[in-house]
Amino acid sequence: MVKFCFMDQDFFEVDPVRYAPALADKGLAVYRREVAARSEGADRYAFRYAAERLAILDRDVSALVEMLGGDLTSPYQFQRVAEAMLELDLPDDALRWALDGIERTSGWQVDKLYDLAAGLLAGRGDVIGALRLRREQHDRMPSATTYALVRSAADTTGGWETLRAEARAVLGARDPGGLVDVLLADGESEAAWTLATTDPVGWEVGEHRWKRLAEARAVTHPADAMVVWFRLVDDALTTADKRSYQAAVRYLKAAKKAAAAADAMVEFEVRVAGLRETHRRRPSLIAMLDKAGFA
Repeated sequence: MVKFCFMDQDFFEVDPVRYAPALADKGLAVYRREVAARSEGADRYAFRYAAERLAILDRDVSALVEMLGGDLTSPYQFQRVAEAMLELDLPDDALRWALDGIERTSGWQVDKLYDLAAGLLAGRGDVIGALRLRREQHDRMPSATTYALVRSAADTTGGWETLRAEARAVLGARDPGGLVDVLLADGESEAAWTLATTDPVGWEVGEHRWKRLAEARAVTHPADAMVVWFRLVDDALTTADKRSYQAAVRYLKAAKKAAAAADAMVEFEVRVAGLRETHRRRPSLIAMLDKAGFA
């Protein structure tokens, strides 16, 4: 085990916790001695891993906090300590560390602490506590993801209908793009379209949302969808390379389908002709348009 860990490392680590029953006291004593002898060696990662796993085996909470928590300034450090407490079957301690990390740190990794804490609360049957934590997370870092987490937690209490408007208001104020995603996911394509097309200020709808909006809009307003697809064509052609040309052709195919549904093929053909004229000095693009039938 020591040879594999310190000299022949592969794609996985040999965990002394897992092998403890086979090693027994005598084997573990040898393993500890050999690991300790390498404390000043070049491979600090291997030594640290072995020391951390031995601390788990010893149930040495103080050592684990020191090794895994470090200076306790990042969410990841609190997460590692909380996960160690779970491995030691100390869920109350794990919850305490997760909540402490939520309060004392910031950044995207705090999401993992919320996941851990909410899962522990839900696991013990405290669905109200889990919902309260998810609402706090959504207020703190609103996104389509945190909105979905609030909804999932609220569904367990039967209180989603009373919270939906509030959750959407929080999301719309800080992440309008996320609200577009939510509206589309909820089948409210008209509201999503209105939000995206009412002169967005301070945020970009983005290519992936325009694609989803066009796909949804094509069902009821194919002419609008055609306009969006041509916008995406123009955006794609701001870059002159094969991948951008391929994207432009895909968008033109979608635009043609929308134009046919809207009985707007004449307008479609005029737009394609203008496109070919604008980009006539891009032979690779013109060849791809010819091959796709956009003559």
